[in-house]
Order: sequence, then C-alpha cells, then structure tokens
Amino acid sequence: MSISEKGSQLVTNATILICWALSIWTRLQYVSYSQVTSDTLSPFVGGVRWWNSGLFLPANPESDQWLWILSLPLVGLSNSLSGLFWWKCIASTILIPTSMWLVTRLVKSNQIYWMIVVCVVLTLDMGLVDTMLSSFRGYWAPECMAIACVGLHNWEKGRTWGAHLTTLAVVLAMGQHPLALGCIPALGWMYFSMWKRGERWWVSVVLACICLVPRMIWLWELMQCDAGGVTCLTTVAVSSSEQASSWALISKVVIDRLWIEMGLASILMILGWGTSSNTTLRMWLIWSGLGIAILGLSISTLRPYHFRVLIVPMIVLAIEGLSRINRVGMIMGLFWCIAVCIYRLEPVPWYNTATQADAIANRLCMESEAIWLEGYGENLQVSPQSVGVSMFLQDCDVPISPKPTDVIWVIEDRHVDYRLDGEVVWKDTAIQVKKMNRSDWLKLPIAEQWSGHDVAILFWDPIHVQLE
Repeated sequence: MSISEKGSQLVTNATILICWALSIWTRLQYVSYSQVTSDTLSPFVGGVRWWNSGLFLPANPESDQWLWILSLPLVGLSNSLSGLFWWKCIASTILIPTSMWLVTRLVKSNQIYWMIVVCVVLTLDMGLVDTMLSSFRGYWAPECMAIACVGLHNWEKGRTWGAHLTTLAVVLAMGQHPLALGCIPALGWMYFSMWKRGERWWVSVVLACICLVPRMIWLWELMQCDAGGVTCLTTVAVSSSEQASSWALISKVVIDRLWIEMGLASILMILGWGTSSNTTLRMWLIWSGLGIAILGLSISTLRPYHFRVLIVPMIVLAIEGLSRINRVGMIMGLFWCIAVCIYRLEPVPWYNTATQADAIANRLCMESEAIWLEGYGENLQVSPQSVGVSMFLQDCDVPISPKPTDVIWVIEDRHVDYRLDGEVVWKDTAIQVKKMNRSDWLKLPIAEQWSGHDVAILFWDPIHVQLE
C-alpha cells in the first residue's frame, strides 16, 4: 500500500469514527424518552433470569433465545436501569459505522461525502429512533441485518465466509423479531447462487440449522399447549393480527413507513434504487422485502415498522445509486439530509420511568430482610418487574423472596381513588411505595393488583415460586 493510499485510509477511518461519535451524541439526546414497558424489558428480563437461575428460555413467545443473549453484554455493563438504556442507545448506533464501511466499498467517488450522508440519514431516521426507544418494533433486527449486508458484500467479492456471516446474522435477526423470518427467501436465493458458483453452500445451511436449534426446541415446547400441535403455533402467530384486508395493510405500510416517517426523502430513496448497479444488494432487498410482506400478510400482522429490519440495505442501495449520477446525485443527497433534518417526528415521554424505578430499587436495596414486591393501580406507570431488574443491576444484597412475606412492599399509583393502608417509605408526585400486612393486601381488588410473581421469577426458577 502506497503512502497516498495509507493517508486516504486514515482519512476514511477518521471520518467513520468522528461520524459515529456524533451519531452516539445525537442518539443520547433521546435516552430520556426510553419506554420502560414489558416489551422493552423482555430481552433484559430473559438475560437476568438466565443469569440468576440458568433458565434458557425465550424472552417472549414470538422470539427465541437470541433476543436476550445479544442483550447480555449490556446487562453486564450496566449498574442501573437508566444506565442500561444508556448503553442500549449506544449499541443501537452500530449500524452507522457498518453502513459507512459499506459505502466505502460500493461508492467509487466522493466517498467521504456519501459516508456523511448515510450517517445523517440513519442517525436521524425516526423509525430507527422509535425502535431504539420502544424495542419491540424490531429489537436488534436492523443491526443484525446491517452485519448481514457486510457478509453479503464480502460474498459478492468471492469470499465464501461472507455468506456464512450473512446466514448467522439473519438467524440472529429472526431471533429478534418474528417477521425477520421473511428473509428466508433471500437466504434461499443466496444459497442457490452459491450452488451455481460452485461454492460450499451447504456449510451455510448447516450453520443456520445449528443456530436455529434453540428456536426449534422452543417451537416444540409451544406445540405442547392444551390445543396441541400446529394450533398452538397458529395462536401465537396471529396473536397480533388485524381485521383488515391485504390492500389496507399494504397501503398502511406505504403511507406510514415511506411518507409519514420519511416524507420527501422516501422519493429520493426510491430514485436511488432505480439508478443502482449493485445487483446482489438489490436482489437481497427484493427477496427479503417480498418475504416479509408475504409472511406479514399471511397472518394479517404486517406493520409499517416491520420494514425497519431492512433499513440498512434500503439506504445503502439508494446511496450507491445516487452516487452514480455524479453532481445531480450529490445535490439529491444534500436534499435528503435536509429533508431528514426538517421532516422530524419528535418522540413523546411515554413510560419513561427508568429514573423512578432506579430510585425505588435503591430504597429497597437498603433493606436486609427478604422482600416480596407488588404493584397496585390499573394505570401504574412503574412496573414492579422494572424495579426488580434495577435491583439486579444495582447488585443489591437484599434477597427477593420466592413466596409472599408477612410484610408486602407495594408500589402504588397515587392517583387511584382507593388508598392503601400501610407505611409510606418512598414517594414522588405520581407514585409511592408502602409496606403493608399481607392480610390487608389479600383483601384488595385483584383487578388493580400487579403480580409479584413477575419479580420473583427474575431471581428464582418458577417451580420454586409459591403464590397464595
């Protein structure tokens, strides 16, 4: 490598690092909007349960174990629930340097310019920001698909290991969100292409089968429900289906994902697709998009946010296409950045209760006797389980009891009409924590109670948890 080439490489690497740092700083401005819900917590709940009891179970019925496995590093780095979402925000930006690297390989001229464009577009894409805050609309699937594109590019250049990396990344994406299973046709196309090129396609298939073992085991367990067999799987698959026609679902996808979330930028993206010369990435996007659409329509659960899984191939393919029309393309890229900056949907502060959960956990950590934690109030914002996760992250010495204790700790919604008897040990403007006798707790309306079981199973195998 000549001196000029080394200098150019240094500039490229520096650009990636600087843009990544700015992307992290930008995304961190949204951390306070992180939604603390059962969907947001589920990957971390699965990781905490494995850490404490060794249970190798999916975080929710639709995913598999890869959902919480990928979250373990964040659990290990964090010492509070707020810190957990802080690290999660940083981790979600991994697709920025990944996409910039892809631009350096696909774009022939003005690489620095297009690297900055892709950084701006992906950093400020409100669909990705929403997924970062609410999690369940993709979890880590977009990030996994970014890695899949890296493998795809290397395979295109004749490196067979790239196909293996793509396979692994797609399987991990399937473990994050069930609609990522729609990428199976894209994998089939890649394996067929490998066969035509005389490559060892079966190695990728074997790798996929090995990585899918946890999901296969979980599917077998799901099939043992009372209804039995395929009926059990169908019940899970259609649990979030809508009573709407296929045309209505497709229209909603086009309007919400392209126009509402992206605005005029969606038109520039589509124009970029039309001028791109990268057949491999285009075929990958077509087969994946069709697969997700067909899968979603078949179970009436297609949502606009499902296509966020493909955001990296969608954007990178468009950038490669625009770069081919020289100055006109650069002007369009500039307009794209301007459109993303102007056409913004600001998040709303729903369920951003991490600070409150940390404060309650900190108070409970001062105790020495075993605790049974409950919640009261239909609209209670701070769930007992979020407090339990925070207690684990804060490495509390106080044990969580596997059964209700004589004294019940209750997180109470201060806005409910019914006031609980007991001693207030912590409070803010919306909620408070009380200690009350178990006999008094059992007299309360069950409809207003949150189950302490969800907290206990964070620390104990469910077979050891005893309820009244």
